Amino acid sequence: MREYTTTGPINVFCGYIGLSESQAKARMKKLKATEKPGVYEVVAPVMFKAGESLMMDNPDKITKASLDEVKKGDAEPEKPKKAKK
Repeated sequence: MREYTTTGPINVFCGYIGLSESQAKARMKKLKATEKPGVYEVVAPVMFKAGESLMMDNPDKITKASLDEVKKGDAEPEKPKKAKK
């Protein structure tokens, strides 16, 4: 999963997301806990406001309009580039 920060309101309709305890607590009627701590299955549409961070492995599980409202974080480091000779 990679970390994303919303730049505007988004809705996540399905899939698995990683949330903080406080984020999940406010949305538990729309989530199902998994075996992994902090990872939840979305069972009903979940809305996030601008500025919230969440982990997603498939950001295509949100609407195309909402996809413009997320930006990647640094949760997974990029692979180092080979030095030019």
